[in-house]
Amino acid sequence: MNAAKEFFLKYSLQIVVLLLVVGTMVMVSPGFRGEAALFSSLERLIPLGVIAAGLAVTMIAGEFDLSVASMAAFAGAIAVQLGGLGLIASILIATVVGVLLGSLQGWVIARLGISSLVFTVGTLILLRGATWLATDGVPVTLTDYKLSDALMVRIWVFTPLSLTTIAVLAVLGIFLSRTRWGREISSIGGARQEAVASGVKLRSRLVLAFAISGGCGALAGALSSFRGGSATPDGLANMLLLALAAVLIGGVSLTGGRGGMINVAFGIAITAVLAAGMSSIGVKAFVTELFTGVLLLVVILLEFAISKAVAYRASLQRRRPHLAVA
Repeated sequence: MNAAKEFFLKYSLQIVVLLLVVGTMVMVSPGFRGEAALFSSLERLIPLGVIAAGLAVTMIAGEFDLSVASMAAFAGAIAVQLGGLGLIASILIATVVGVLLGSLQGWVIARLGISSLVFTVGTLILLRGATWLATDGVPVTLTDYKLSDALMVRIWVFTPLSLTTIAVLAVLGIFLSRTRWGREISSIGGARQEAVASGVKLRSRLVLAFAISGGCGALAGALSSFRGGSATPDGLANMLLLALAAVLIGGVSLTGGRGGMINVAFGIAITAVLAAGMSSIGVKAFVTELFTGVLLLVVILLEFAISKAVAYRASLQRRRPHLAVA
C-alpha cells in the first residue's frame, strides 16, 4: 500500500467531511471561494488552532485540560499590560507564564493522582478570577497600537498568526510522532499501566503534556489579544468548547492514545471553514456554534458506525476458518 492510499484510508472520514463542508459553504455563499475564502479560514486559526493543539496533547495523554481558555485570557491580559516591553518580549513572557502554570498543574495532578477533569475545573475558575484581578475587571488596551501592525502583514493568504498556528501543529506533530517523549505521552494515554510497567516516567510525561497545553493556551491568548489591541477579563470564554469540538471532529479520542496533530489539523480546518463560510453570509456566531455542535454529533455517530462495522467484519474473519472446518 502506497503512502497516499494509506493516508486517505486513515483520515478518510475527516477528508470527506472537510470536502462536504467546503462544498456546502461554496454553494450557500457564492463569494466564499478562492483566496478570499482561504484567507478568511486561515485567520480563524488564532486562537482556535493553537488552543486546540495544546488541548489535544493532554487528551492524547489520557487527561483533560479544562483551564486552557482561561489560561489564554490570563496570558492575553499579561501580554497587553507588558506591551511596553515590545511585541516579542511580551508574548514570550506570557507564554512562559503559561508553560510554568501548566507544568504546575501537571505536577499536582500526577503527584496527587487526582482527576485532571476535576482539578482543571478549579484552575479554570481560578485563572478566570486572576484575569479579572489583573485587569481590574475592565478591558485593558495596548498603549501603542502600532505593536500589532507586525501581526497584520499579509503574505499571499498567510499572516504571522496563521503561520504561527501551522508551525505549532508541525512542531507538535513531529514531537509526538518522532521523539521518545512524544511517543511516551501517547503510550500513557493508550495503555497507562503497560507503559508505566515498561519504564515510562508517568509524572514527568504528564507535567510535559500540561506544560505544552498551558504554553499553547498562553501563546494563543497573547497573540489574539495583541491582534485585537486589547484584552478583556471574560474574553475567549467560548474557546474551550470550540477547541474541544475541533479536536473531536478531527478524530482524537477522549479516552487517550489515539490521534495526532494531523487529526487536529483536519478538525481545525473543518471548523474554521464552517465558521468562515457562515460568517460570509452574515450568520451570527451562536448559530455557527450550533452547526458546529451538530457536525460534531454527526462525526461521532459516523465514527461509531464505522468502528462497529470494522469490528463486525473482523469477527466474521475470525469465525470463517471455524465455519470452513465445520
